[in-house]
Amino acid sequence: MRKRFISTFGLALLLGGRLCAQSTYPDQAALTKRLQQINAQHKNLTSLQSIGKTSTGKDLWVLSVGQGDARKKPAVVIIANVEGWHLAGTELSLQTAEKLLAQASTDSVSKLLASKTFYFIPSLNPDAAAQFFAKLKYERSGNARTTDDDRDGRVNEDGPDDLNGDGLITQIRIEDPAGNYRVAKGDSRVLVKADAAKGEQGRYLVFTEGIDNDKDGEFNEDGEGGIQLNKNFTFEYEPFKPGAGDYPVSEAENRALVDWLYENKNVYAIITFGLSNNLTEPHKFDASKANQRVIKGWQAKDVAINEYVSQLYKGAGLTDAPSFSAVKGDLPTWAYYHFGKFSFSTPGWWMPKDTTKAATPGPRAGAMPGRGVAPAAGGSDDEVNVLKWAAANNIPAFVEWKEIKHPDFPNQKVEVGGLMPFVKWNPPVAMITPAADKHASFLVAFAKAMPEIEIVHVKTENLSAGLNRITIDVHNKGLLPTHSDIGNRVKYEDRLKVMAKPARNQKIISGRTHQLVRTAIAGNGVEQMTWLVSGTGTFEIEASAGPTGSAKVNVTLK
Repeated sequence: MRKRFISTFGLALLLGGRLCAQSTYPDQAALTKRLQQINAQHKNLTSLQSIGKTSTGKDLWVLSVGQGDARKKPAVVIIANVEGWHLAGTELSLQTAEKLLAQASTDSVSKLLASKTFYFIPSLNPDAAAQFFAKLKYERSGNARTTDDDRDGRVNEDGPDDLNGDGLITQIRIEDPAGNYRVAKGDSRVLVKADAAKGEQGRYLVFTEGIDNDKDGEFNEDGEGGIQLNKNFTFEYEPFKPGAGDYPVSEAENRALVDWLYENKNVYAIITFGLSNNLTEPHKFDASKANQRVIKGWQAKDVAINEYVSQLYKGAGLTDAPSFSAVKGDLPTWAYYHFGKFSFSTPGWWMPKDTTKAATPGPRAGAMPGRGVAPAAGGSDDEVNVLKWAAANNIPAFVEWKEIKHPDFPNQKVEVGGLMPFVKWNPPVAMITPAADKHASFLVAFAKAMPEIEIVHVKTENLSAGLNRITIDVHNKGLLPTHSDIGNRVKYEDRLKVMAKPARNQKIISGRTHQLVRTAIAGNGVEQMTWLVSGTGTFEIEASAGPTGSAKVNVTLK
């Protein structure tokens, strides 16, 4: 039985669009060169490292932004292009880093870079992204691992085929009375799933462009492009699903990221640029999911923080991004449920709601009005709106339907055409610039709200000769808690530690030398500590954690 589906490919080339600030998105070589140039230009503020390589030898780059030792300061990680075809995420992360560095001389950002670290990982899936620059262009999520997706003992034997020779993989439509797709009302070029419950009659079968090379009744089910990284993380990993991999974190890219994150205990939060969104649409508290033995819903306190961070995001002019359902085994959900960190995600750029409005040419072209188009069932309104937006901005976006001879449908009318790959989520590069301005503002606002520890209200009481009671308040002067509530359940979370350091002639009579603050200190909250100490001289106390920074105080015993 043939697999029936309609693909939602976007535009591949975007090379000749009048709004392009540069010819196209950077390939791996251009990405590497650009990162090296950023690092060379800002030597006192940046460092560049490769945390691993893909199976084809491509580096997985991390650009660290901040003053001093990056690992000794609380950090936020920005990760892009896990999907592979989301080149806009890569460009957005690069431009956001550049804009943050461009503001480094201002007092507010200078102080921020002295106390916080920003890690930018602009492309986690460079092998899949390479398809954008290949002779044959199609949206690819799988990395370069060779896989037998249809489990027939052969590999890559049934990939897409360029039937009209235009270098793009689009769709084929076959006129068939048993078809389950009809012409969309908003645009006769677009096909949408017919709804029998509404009395709609289908007229077409729709497949991705290609032929059934292995004659198994399915089209393009086993081509190049192996494991999808966003299905290969551990939370709700689905074994035996196409693209998920043989086991969780089986891929070099995922393993490199996970190992690096666990080694960097200063990470406070992760922000992902991809097709996931809890920044304009924060999570809602669901007690039934949040209180399960295997937790599958955000904790109530974390939901409140998500709502607050969402307001920061919207306050930067970023509103109404499209809604998305989480993908099982993806990065953003792993980062929260299994890594125990605040995890925020956004597509970063999306089409304006008014898709008939042309962007203004120039360096500020395509300014985001802060409104988005949510995907419609079957892709009807979605694809129609993509074509309206593309036409308004003079962007090539559609391959007109053209009749061909197809070996699998010898006596039927078959046409090749449809929406070009990459267009929907990868606009001309100049359109990314306004989004980068806003994301840089959001990052600054978020980092300013991050937790920061200080020791206040230090009180010393002399109870008798050589015996003192010391009381302190560990104050979180940030607006966000010291760690997520889910982090209380993740034992690896680097919780706040308070350490008393008596001198040789001092002895702690009551209280501990090392105390772990097991629950998060809320924004502007305090945790009080007390000790009974005998002896004289200076008694040192330090509070520290990777995601919060550290503070020290010296107390003179009376």
